[in-house]
This record gives sequence, C-alpha cells and structure tokens, in this order.
Amino acid sequence: MLRFPEKTMVKRVVSLDVGMKFVGVAATDLTWNFPVIIGTLKRKDSINDDIARLREMLDFDIAAFAVGHPLRANGEEGTFMPVVRGFERRLKEIFENIPFFGVDEFRSSEEALEIKKVNMRNYRAKKQSGVIDSAAAAVILERFMETADFKKLKKECMEI
Repeated sequence: MLRFPEKTMVKRVVSLDVGMKFVGVAATDLTWNFPVIIGTLKRKDSINDDIARLREMLDFDIAAFAVGHPLRANGEEGTFMPVVRGFERRLKEIFENIPFFGVDEFRSSEEALEIKKVNMRNYRAKKQSGVIDSAAAAVILERFMETADFKKLKKECMEI
C-alpha cells in the first residue's frame, strides 16, 4: 500500500540557471524530496519582461530561490556573475520577503548534458531549445537540497 506524507507542502523552492539566452527553472516537488524541471524561459530584451514571464511560469507559492552562481573551479566568481547578480537583484525587489540562496553551479551544465543524454548529434537542438538550461537548474536545486540551509528551510516550512 502506498503511503503519502500527512502534510504536503504548498510552497516550493525554485532554482534558476540564469544565462544570456535562457533561464532554466526547476522547483522542489510538493514534498521537497526531488527536483522537478519546470521549464525554460527564453530571455528577451527587458529583464522586467523576463521576470514577468517567470512569474507566470511559477503558479505556486515560493518558499525560497536557489540561484546558480557561476563560480570557477577555485571558487572565485566567473565573468558572468555580474549578469546573474543583476537578475537576482531585480528578483529580490519583486519577491522581497522570500529568501535567496546562491548555489555554486560549476559544471552543472556538464551534469545536465549527461542527464539529458546529449551527444554530438543532438547537442545543437538541445542547446537551442533550452533543455540543457532547465536540467542544469534541476542540478543546482539538487545541490541546494543537500545543504544545511535547505534542511533548515524545509523544517521551518513543514512546521507551518
């Protein structure tokens, strides 16, 4: 017999893999046990338009954001970090009472390539469709789910 948790969580943690062309989006499942790919947001010219469309994608309450930070292997910020910080700063203005967590996204795209079984024949199509970005967001979320911050947040949200 299948047993479901007595409490299911309405709020979810959202992870973002912010890029120049796409923003990969993933979220926890309702029980906060697994990352679920939500989709890919194709970026436009305006960050405000991007965030408005992101809000439309997220048709659930948000407990927190886990944003992928492009760090180098040595832990230093990568050259794309200012773009991510700008996107994150604008999100914080809109979602002002929601906590944000930075997550090292080093090699998350490579992990996404493996997850999505991308090879030389289908790489271009997968890259252009944003499939890699959304899978990378799930990898970022999975990494966050292993942290003490996530465990504390989950405990707090389950007590509500």
